[in-house]
Amino acid sequence: MLVLLRLSLGCHFLYEGVWKYSHPKEFSAELGPFLLLAKGPAARFFYAMLPDVNGRERLGKVDPQNHVGVGNGEAWSNSWEQLRKKVVARYKLSPEQKTQVDGITERYQGALGSYLKEHKAEILAYFNGLDRFEEAERNRRGGVENDSTYYRKRMWDQQQDLRKEVNVWLSDLDAMSDTYATELWNVLDDDQKARGSITADWNPLHWSQLERLKFLVTYSLIAIGLCLMLGFFTRLAALGGAAFMISILLTQPPWPTIYPPAPGPVGHALIVNKDFIEMVALFLLATTAAGRWGGLDYFIHHWFVRPINAYFSQQV
Repeated sequence: MLVLLRLSLGCHFLYEGVWKYSHPKEFSAELGPFLLLAKGPAARFFYAMLPDVNGRERLGKVDPQNHVGVGNGEAWSNSWEQLRKKVVARYKLSPEQKTQVDGITERYQGALGSYLKEHKAEILAYFNGLDRFEEAERNRRGGVENDSTYYRKRMWDQQQDLRKEVNVWLSDLDAMSDTYATELWNVLDDDQKARGSITADWNPLHWSQLERLKFLVTYSLIAIGLCLMLGFFTRLAALGGAAFMISILLTQPPWPTIYPPAPGPVGHALIVNKDFIEMVALFLLATTAAGRWGGLDYFIHHWFVRPINAYFSQQV
C-alpha cells in the first residue's frame, strides 16, 4: 500500500508538471490570479512574487510634492525600445526595414501617451483609493481598526475591486506591447523569421520573477513526480512535495477565521483539507523505505548506502 501511495502521489505531481509544461500560456494565466487570491497571514509574501501588483511602478510616478500622479508609461516605453534594439541587432535589418521599425516604434510611443492621458483622471482616482485602502490595512493589522468578519470581508472585496480596476489598464497596455511585437515581426522577411521569435529570451538572468517562478514550479513538479514514480531519492522527493503542499496551504489556509472561505465546489474543511492530507501522506512516505520496494532506491541503498555504513561501522 505504501508503494501504491508513492505511485499515486508521483502520478499526480508528474501530470501537474507535464500539464504546466505543455500549456505554458494557460499556466501563466492561472499562476498570477492564484497568487493574487492568496489569503491569510502569508498573503503579502505571495503578492510580492508578482511584479508591481498594484501598478504603481508602471502607471504612477511621484511628483516633487510627493503626490502620486500618472506617469508616462516609462516601463512599456523602455521595453519597446529594448525590443527595437534587439530586432535591429539580431536580424540585421536593411535601411528600409529600420525606417519601418522606427516608424512603428514612434507610433506606439504616441499611442501610449494618448492612452495614459485619456485615462489620467481614472488612474489618479484609483491611486487615491489604493492609498486609502493601504492605510486602512495598516490600521487593521496594527489593531487600530476592528478585525471583525464583516470588516475583513469589506477589505477583501475592496482589494479585489481595486485590482480589477487596475488590471483593465495594465491588460490594455500589455496587449499593446503584444501587437507592437507582432508589427515588428511582420517587418521581417522569411529568412530573418527563420532565426526565431523576437520575444523569446532563453537567458534566465533576463527573466522576470514570475517567469523564474513558473520555471521552478513546472520542473520541480516534474522532478518530484518522476522520482516518486521511479522510487529514486524517494525521501527527498517526498519532502520536496510536502514543502510544495505547504506553500499551497499557506496561500489558501483552511482556517475558520480566514476570509474568504473556500468556494462550495472545493468542499468544506476545518484546518484539514485535501491539500493538508496530501502533505501528511508525503511526510509519511519520507519516513519509510518505500523507494526500495519496486524502486531505484533499492540499488542506491545496496550499492552505496550499505557499503558506506559498513565502512564507518568498521572504523568505530
